[in-house]
Amino acid sequence: MPDFVATHRLTHEASLKMLAAGIAKAEAIGVKISLAVVDASGQVIAFLMMDGARFFSGRTTIKKAITSASQRLPTGYAPESQVLSMQIRMDGDFTNVPGGFPVAVAGQVIGGVAAGGAKIEEDVIVARAALEALGLPEK
Repeated sequence: MPDFVATHRLTHEASLKMLAAGIAKAEAIGVKISLAVVDASGQVIAFLMMDGARFFSGRTTIKKAITSASQRLPTGYAPESQVLSMQIRMDGDFTNVPGGFPVAVAGQVIGGVAAGGAKIEEDVIVARAALEALGLPEK
């Protein structure tokens, strides 16, 4: 096995693209949301709370982005019987609420993006629009 491997990473430009696309979609469907982008390690690299968004939406949105990046899956996948265990193992950063998506390039998850604060279906629509701003191929 080599000592070094080539990797991809999210840039601030990519994060800004996702935020702009998410805001545009939220405005188009008439919702006020929070948006978060994290890198592969779960560190927040971009966050925005729209004027009028619910104050609690920020924390839950960040957890959605962290969960999708760390689990390499969209949020909402876990059976209810596993949620408490996952929350403990991830030190409270796990959430099973839909609205978070991993960002993957060439099969490598390099981060996560999430939206929160509206109805679950609307969060999913906004987060998906944010992810689609990068023009990545669908899995």
